[in-house]
Amino acid sequence: MTDSQNDPSSSPEPQAAVPKPAKNPYKESIWEVYYPFNADEEKNAVPVASFPMIIYFWPSLVAFLTCGLIQLFGDSAVQSTTLGWWATAALAFNLMIIVTDLDQKKFIIVVLLLGMAGLALKIGKLQGWAVIGDVGHWIAGLKISYSTHAYLAIGVVLLFFFGLGITQPRLNYWRLEPNEFVHYIQPWGRDQSIPRQGSTVSREVPDVLELILTFGGGTIVIKREGQVVARIEHVPFLGKRMKSIERLLGVTRVKHTT
Repeated sequence: MTDSQNDPSSSPEPQAAVPKPAKNPYKESIWEVYYPFNADEEKNAVPVASFPMIIYFWPSLVAFLTCGLIQLFGDSAVQSTTLGWWATAALAFNLMIIVTDLDQKKFIIVVLLLGMAGLALKIGKLQGWAVIGDVGHWIAGLKISYSTHAYLAIGVVLLFFFGLGITQPRLNYWRLEPNEFVHYIQPWGRDQSIPRQGSTVSREVPDVLELILTFGGGTIVIKREGQVVARIEHVPFLGKRMKSIERLLGVTRVKHTT
């Protein structure tokens, strides 16, 4: 009689570790042209699109609609003048973005010049300089105001063109894949294809103010053999998108056909 616990033949054999199945890449959505969902996940492709410059006018859009609604429920002259200044400042700010391109160096220079101008105005007021005092009184005496209908009319016009502008990326976009970069124009479909091999993707920030208004946006530049073959401009949330793009371009996948 033998003891089964001491019998080598009865001892359990070690089992090989079962490898975990590879995680499938995240299935991207075309709606990611507006916002990069799941940017930290591995994806089959990254959809991006160039937006029209109307997206930079959202401060004016919000300002005019908000001022119109506020003035609709109040009739104070002081309130009306204050709202007029806010709306005019927002519109002037947007026009400055369209006219100027402030890279990092120019932006710093402008900030320093504005700081120096503000300091000069303060010193001039303390010293009683006539010219600066007259200019300050003239600016303070301006009574900028809009009627309620003007606020709402301008706001609705901006809203219409803003809505029209943000529909374009859904119909005209790029799909960055591991093996190629494909440009789509709906409803016709593929318009252009750039092979991934020999191509590079980089990010440019031509204007600091545009970067701020698009929440870390910029321009995607696709080069092939040193030549620029595509520029995707005014891309919002580009800083967040670059994580997915860099991860995607780090892998070249092989497609099997039968």
